[in-house]
Amino acid sequence: MSWTGVPRLGELVRDALAGARAQLAATLTLVLVLATVCFAVLVTTGQSAANEARVIEQIDSAGTRLVALSDDAGDSGILPTAPAVLGGLSDASWALGLGAAVDVTNPNLPAGRAAARDLVGDLPPELTLTQGRAPRLGEAIVGARVAGTLNLVPALGRVEPIGESHREPTPVVGVFTASGPLAHLEDTVLVATDPASLESLRYVYVMATDVAVVDRLEDVLRTSTPALEPGRLTVETPSGAIALRDVVAGRLGAASRQLMAVVMGVGAVIIAVTMLSATIARRRDLGRRRALGATRSALVATLLLQAAVGAVVGILLGTAAGLVTLSATTGSLPTWRFTAGSAGLALLLTLATSAPIATHAAFRDPLRILRVP
Repeated sequence: MSWTGVPRLGELVRDALAGARAQLAATLTLVLVLATVCFAVLVTTGQSAANEARVIEQIDSAGTRLVALSDDAGDSGILPTAPAVLGGLSDASWALGLGAAVDVTNPNLPAGRAAARDLVGDLPPELTLTQGRAPRLGEAIVGARVAGTLNLVPALGRVEPIGESHREPTPVVGVFTASGPLAHLEDTVLVATDPASLESLRYVYVMATDVAVVDRLEDVLRTSTPALEPGRLTVETPSGAIALRDVVAGRLGAASRQLMAVVMGVGAVIIAVTMLSATIARRRDLGRRRALGATRSALVATLLLQAAVGAVVGILLGTAAGLVTLSATTGSLPTWRFTAGSAGLALLLTLATSAPIATHAAFRDPLRILRVP
């Protein structure tokens, strides 16, 4: 059932498509403008967003998420169970514990020496084995920078504490490299140790799942770290790296937003001129419809749908062209959220720019429009 002047949605859509075909020049102009806007946004702002994501990822990989607990004086009494407890926190990716440093040497070639520490916990991704395998309890891996010093490459070998030749040497089963904030461990021999055989740890490293939770994780570690005297622990966070990350993200994001605003602003002006010309060209047709009983809201809806037809086609063409161009020239693409968001923003821009013009055209007096001089 329908009422006079209130057409169904299907009728509005068919009328909008007919209007778009009838005013082909205006429709093609909208297609061209929206295609250009979406293409420009993707190859400029989209590329900037992709670069920003890569830069932030590189800064994050440099240690913006690592929280270090240290017992330099040896009076805090970090319990050997701390890595297992802290690694199980919802805000932590992994936790690694290290014991006190002990000088070791290769008993077969004792000329070189290096520091060894008990290792509690699994090897994190920042420690990469370049030779051999991961250690089992009672076995060791050696950092790449001291493997040659201890004459353990390529056949590996054994190490023992200096001055304690009565102890059974520890077999070395691998060589590792370290990156980011754990790079200093390349000068160390790590001995996988059963927590039950240790009294305490000197260091615990905890990797947060995200930069946003570092502060919260720090508060938890200050109060919940298993230790005899947790108040004496030193908790270090990469505050400088986090500040740098925020500054870089803020500046890159601001530049991208400004560029996007300029592109969208120019597009809005051209859309407004195009829609104004289209409604002026149809003023007598719109006047006749009003005189025959069409509602103002129906006319506004028809004009907006007509604008949306050209906008959607232009958005699809411009987005596809932008993605292909970025893939061919840079090999990287913005996220689907950014792509969908820029397309949706372009459509909203078209409707928001066209709405006042369509409203003005619908509220004009049909008698004045149809009056013959």
